[in-house]
Amino acid sequence: MRTISKRAILLLTLISSATIHGQVPDKDTIINNYEIKGLTIITTPKETYFLNQLPASLSIIDAAQMESGGKNSIKGLSNIVPNLFIPDYGSKITSAIYIRGIGSRFSPSPSIGLYEDNVPYIDKSAFDFEMLDVERVEILRGPQGTLYGRNALGGIVHIRTKSPFSEPGTQISIKAGTYNQFRGSFITRNRISDRLAFSLNGFYSSDGGFFTNEYTGKKSDNGYSAGGRLRLAYNLARSWKIEASSQIDFTDQNAYPYGIYNKSSHITSVPSYNDTSSYKRFLNTSSLIVTHTAPGWRLNLISAYQHLKDTMRLDQDFTPESIYTMSQSQKFGNFTQEAIFKSENNKNYQFVSGISGFINNNFTDAPVLFGEDGVKRFFQSTFDRLYQTGTMPIHMNVSDKTIKVYGEYDQKSWGLAAFHQVTLNRLFIEGLSLTLGLRYEYEKQKLEYSSGMDMNLFFIRPGVPRPITMSVPAHVQGDEKQDFGQLLPKFSLQYSADNNLKIFYTTARGYKAGGYNIQMFSDIVQNKAMSGMPGGAQNDNSVSDKISYRPEYNWNHEIGISGWPVKDILNLNASVFYIDSRDQQVVQFAGTSGFGRVAKNAARSFSVGSEISLTVKISEELEASANWGYTYSKFNQYTDNQHDYSGNFVPFVPRNTLNANLVYTKIINKGDFKEFSAALIYNGSGRIYWTEKNDVVQPFYSTLDIEGSVKISIFEISVWLRNFTDSRYNSFYFETLGNGIAQYGRPFHSGIGLKVKF
Repeated sequence: MRTISKRAILLLTLISSATIHGQVPDKDTIINNYEIKGLTIITTPKETYFLNQLPASLSIIDAAQMESGGKNSIKGLSNIVPNLFIPDYGSKITSAIYIRGIGSRFSPSPSIGLYEDNVPYIDKSAFDFEMLDVERVEILRGPQGTLYGRNALGGIVHIRTKSPFSEPGTQISIKAGTYNQFRGSFITRNRISDRLAFSLNGFYSSDGGFFTNEYTGKKSDNGYSAGGRLRLAYNLARSWKIEASSQIDFTDQNAYPYGIYNKSSHITSVPSYNDTSSYKRFLNTSSLIVTHTAPGWRLNLISAYQHLKDTMRLDQDFTPESIYTMSQSQKFGNFTQEAIFKSENNKNYQFVSGISGFINNNFTDAPVLFGEDGVKRFFQSTFDRLYQTGTMPIHMNVSDKTIKVYGEYDQKSWGLAAFHQVTLNRLFIEGLSLTLGLRYEYEKQKLEYSSGMDMNLFFIRPGVPRPITMSVPAHVQGDEKQDFGQLLPKFSLQYSADNNLKIFYTTARGYKAGGYNIQMFSDIVQNKAMSGMPGGAQNDNSVSDKISYRPEYNWNHEIGISGWPVKDILNLNASVFYIDSRDQQVVQFAGTSGFGRVAKNAARSFSVGSEISLTVKISEELEASANWGYTYSKFNQYTDNQHDYSGNFVPFVPRNTLNANLVYTKIINKGDFKEFSAALIYNGSGRIYWTEKNDVVQPFYSTLDIEGSVKISIFEISVWLRNFTDSRYNSFYFETLGNGIAQYGRPFHSGIGLKVKF
């Protein structure tokens, strides 16, 4: 293992190397503060306030801050915003976002909404994509259901890319690092005329892998991704604008570098499993946005289509034994349409109204293969026990070495919504405003399923010379339907003494859609096969109760303050909140087999906490910032068939998130030398409970990143050291077959980059 002293020598060497070549960091690689400056005015298609005056807990990360820390996907945002946590599950298929203890791990539907240029991303499998040419990222904490609808009960993350009409030019970037990391990208923006412009970008990224599978001797997390985006903007007339965009992203990666976790020693073993675990994905997102601006109002028509095709292979026991594996392929298509009508004037009465709809189609092929060890464990051992206890009169033997449970699932859903929000400014006195909003959302879902298996058995009857064989089929086929509607109100009261400081109170209702848990079908089929045997236990054959779950909703109440107590020197953003969650969607182990998981609405919980962001301009060159979030989240009521978890902490929720930055920027502008920058970036998170029992915990951990860059002429050279102290921590944990399975966070690694702008 590298020592800290060796890393310090490496740091000095890299900085010296950069200096020799006449290069130093640039503002683009610096984290300053996460809140928009008080004089910056940004409007959005939906909000009735300027973005920096919203009565909400809001963080904004600009393009320069996104460059710092290598935040080229949403996972890079974890911890740098108060109470924002995005665990690394080991592949791009699952990217659950947690805000203030609200998140979703098991279902495709998210609890936090993700948007890019006003286009929604519906499925979490599409969340982890490459972000290029970013202008800013907005994170709104607390339910945003009134304006954004379903699956935004914890907040939203909105990625805004640069307009094709912004500063023309081309940027080429190459980065390389330890563990065979490489990333190359280009961005170009061009104005064909005063009315027509386009932007084009592309990237290629590869990782050599941080972890080795001890059983195979190969890397368990290496892979590559590639893609690009074309965006066109056309001003038809003074009041009409059209933007069209199409983006593709391809991923091919070995995945899930999990090892066995020892609860006594708290040590995670290196990955060691026999079957391939991988993930491949093709993602295409296309959109068309039409904007009409008239005196006093604006209309936005937003149409989008997203196509996702992926395949996941997973060794679900994560051991060298051949117990069981899953292969899941899905073809997902989603069409969304939204029309937004909004006031654009300085009157006291402001409004925004809209209607929206969506159509989802998702076909999933998800077979489960029980290997030789799995057949013995789940089937043969049951027959042995039934015979030994006298429950079964004959001793049945499984003749299959492997058993495949096929599963095909066709899920369709559609929904409609209408919303209206008004803001009354200068209410009674100057600076006081009131916001009232209401949305009604309706959704209908249908699932057609076909799952089953055939098991071949034999038994020996006395006096019969040859074994008697038989085949036991177990098949389930049918369809399920459900629908639900929700009202999502919002109330906000805000007072702003001037443009530098505001205080607000907001209460809002959030809502996450219900759905179907298709992972339960392997359990259902197995139980059906066993119950059909002589002496087998008769099981409830109701499929609907085992696979469906209802919507989850919550109420969020918060008080906050933000602004510049000392103008241009000290920026402050702080809030306290209380969240009451009802019908919380949770996952429980099903039956006695130990591998099936049933989704239930089995919990009521609460979250209470606080957030604070501070930025201090120490001098013209030196700036410091700190972002701290605290969440205390517990179950009020939650029991399963075996335990009562009431009073326990909600899992996957960090008690604290902490980010601190010290940034030095020196403007040189002597000859070709332009600028030098250096930054220390500290991130911390914990305590995190991984289970409802609260018997496995990740204590508070922290990482330290060091960055530096130099600009000379059109060139920029940057160096970085990630996790400089080589902190060891688990980034994810779960349990299967009675074993704890965990994944370590990435160890210390470093790199260097070259960027050319012209």
